[in-house]
Amino acid sequence: MSDQSYFRIASISKVFTVLAILLQEKAGNCSLRDPISRHVPELNERAAADPYTAEWDSITLETLASQLSGISREYGQCDLTDPLTDRVYLFDDPVDIGLPPVDDSDVPPCGRNRPGTRSCSRKEILDGLMKLPPPFEPNYKATYSNLAFVLLGFALEHMTGLEYADVVRSSIFDPLGMERASLARPPDTEGIIPSLPNDWNVDVGTYGSTGGIYTTASDLALFARSVLAKKLLDTTTTNAWFHPRSFSPSWSFAYGMPWEIFRTSDLLPDSDRIQTIFTKGGALNGYYSQLLLIPEYNLGLVVLVAGDGDATRWLREKVLKLLIPVVEQIARDQAASKLSGSYMSNDATINSSTTFEVSGSRGLVLTSWLSNGTDFLAQYGDMSNPKRKRGHVQLTPSNVSRGKNSEVWRAAYVLDELLPSDEIVNANLIVDVDIFSYASRSLEEFVFELDDSGRAIKVTLPGFRITLDRQADRETLDAFVRLREPMKPLGLTY
Repeated sequence: MSDQSYFRIASISKVFTVLAILLQEKAGNCSLRDPISRHVPELNERAAADPYTAEWDSITLETLASQLSGISREYGQCDLTDPLTDRVYLFDDPVDIGLPPVDDSDVPPCGRNRPGTRSCSRKEILDGLMKLPPPFEPNYKATYSNLAFVLLGFALEHMTGLEYADVVRSSIFDPLGMERASLARPPDTEGIIPSLPNDWNVDVGTYGSTGGIYTTASDLALFARSVLAKKLLDTTTTNAWFHPRSFSPSWSFAYGMPWEIFRTSDLLPDSDRIQTIFTKGGALNGYYSQLLLIPEYNLGLVVLVAGDGDATRWLREKVLKLLIPVVEQIARDQAASKLSGSYMSNDATINSSTTFEVSGSRGLVLTSWLSNGTDFLAQYGDMSNPKRKRGHVQLTPSNVSRGKNSEVWRAAYVLDELLPSDEIVNANLIVDVDIFSYASRSLEEFVFELDDSGRAIKVTLPGFRITLDRQADRETLDAFVRLREPMKPLGLTY
């Protein structure tokens, strides 16, 4: 086994389907707000014939991609007339558990796991949808649906005139250099095939857009890096792609497009700062996979397992708990080397300066802020916090620049402790940015000018109409040296 060995990645395929839709939108061939009926016109005909079918004109491409369509999860798959499903639930015949006999005409003719059963055709999927009244109305509640992504695959074929496999090949695999990614089954000698019952040989047919891709750890890692580096999409579209689309019953989980988004404050031993992890899991018989992206650290993880699905969870948890504190420390060292320290005016008649430090639990903070001899840090605290609650000034990157070799950061006053916890609606959870301006310029904008090594040499405060020069200090130099020391092994065993 190597990073070039093939696995089935199952529902991680959905991420590729959504990216293909976003690329078609970029090309002007669709809008996320298009109703699916515009790109799968057969749905209009079926809706006219059956008043109890889904509201196809109200179900958009975005609704489907966000698991908000309200339509059923499967057709054929998981039907209790399927002998394999019966074995999973430990009975021989549905009648044995109290279900009535059914007419053969109601039994799905395709998409099941009994010997000789084939995958469903496009027509059979669409006919089957008419037999499945939707569990929810559109946009009411998120519910997982593989059929939603089958429809998105049909839509891509309608937009492009290509088979789904050719769409993802031409728009994603080839541009990114994913030479070992395919909808076609690779040679058995190149795949990891577990000894337990598995779906290596199963032709998923029209379910390809929801779970049909074969690929390797190397190529999936390449894909993760490409998404984080915004290789195929612009920054604005990528940022929007990472936003949640709906809540879930759990405080810590939300649905994206098609991300499964988890938030936790349990990964850093010295901080309760929340990390947001964008994931997509996949499962077929014998194959379990996980793609995890953490944009805050520009970090991606890939877990592929052929065998016991519990190994996926074990690996994911072990690696996250070991890796995130290390990456966090690297990020702190980088910020300290890059930005922290004192900055002063080179005009001796102006007593203006700032001092930035990297706090273990708070990130980059302002610890001193003088303007024309006035303690503006105290003044800013009084303006931001009239109730005089204890807090600090934290800086947040804007992810924009003001010319070559620059970074823009924004200051915000953050309370050290929340106001009374018995409040149901606690407005102190909201952090406002860019509140104060002076003669049409922000007082909370800090523009760092960087040298060719990426280290700040000046900071401009537009609202104060001043640029301050960075002063060399021992702490900053020590951080700069530490950052260049060889990184210690993480202790991972593969």
